[in-house]
Amino acid sequence: MPSETQQPARADAKSIETWMASYISSVIDVAQDPFPLDDRFDTYGLDSVEITIMCGMMEEEFEIEVNPDQVFDHPSVTAFSQHLAKRLDERSVAA
Repeated sequence: MPSETQQPARADAKSIETWMASYISSVIDVAQDPFPLDDRFDTYGLDSVEITIMCGMMEEEFEIEVNPDQVFDHPSVTAFSQHLAKRLDERSVAA
């Protein structure tokens, strides 16, 4: 947990998108440039184990709880990154 003087890096939807595209292209055979940001996660061939691992890594990277079930509600890189960016904004406003 970060100390009061150390704030997590600011992450917007674009930086989260970039991180996710890099991660997904590193674990499956999908080109990173151009990465299909609006395709559903299931079209990439990600299984539930890989989604869970990705969410755990995102928790560490962006210092926010990421429930793998949220992928079903936000089923593309674009949708999921916008959802997480909104949650990060809400957290920073509340702090």
